[in-house]
Amino acid sequence: MNYMELFEPIDEVQTAKNVRRFLTKDLDKLLRMANETPSFLHSPIIDDMPKSPSGKNTSEEMLVSHFDSKSYIAKRILIGIGKAMNNCKLIHKQILISKYLDDMYDWQIMQRLNYEKTRYAELKINALNEFADRLEVQPGCPNLHVYIKKNGNQTES
Repeated sequence: MNYMELFEPIDEVQTAKNVRRFLTKDLDKLLRMANETPSFLHSPIIDDMPKSPSGKNTSEEMLVSHFDSKSYIAKRILIGIGKAMNNCKLIHKQILISKYLDDMYDWQIMQRLNYEKTRYAELKINALNEFADRLEVQPGCPNLHVYIKKNGNQTES
């Protein structure tokens, strides 16, 4: 991959729709699968460092890991979501957390941040696109971008 391939043209409006759908539908499912609450994602530091082995025997660990595999995968994705969200520019982070973790309405966020509707809509699209950029590079996390092909059509990745 060369340098120019890093910047494939992205349909920002469609990418924002993808991210919005992911954060409104899939995020709740992931939180339930991992047995976590939205406050899990508020943390500015999420520890993903390896842990020392427990005193369990290996056959028990294999059995537990088999049954917890969906939970483990969901938690890994949630860690990526938390990192992506917390690494966004401050204004984007505030919008994303307020809207998708704190369940605030857009008008409440606009009022809190002191933005008019048009400017807030621009910032929200930018926040959703920055989140997509940051989520894409997290291990095991989905790529939510919608790319514009050279012929003008769109493709989801």
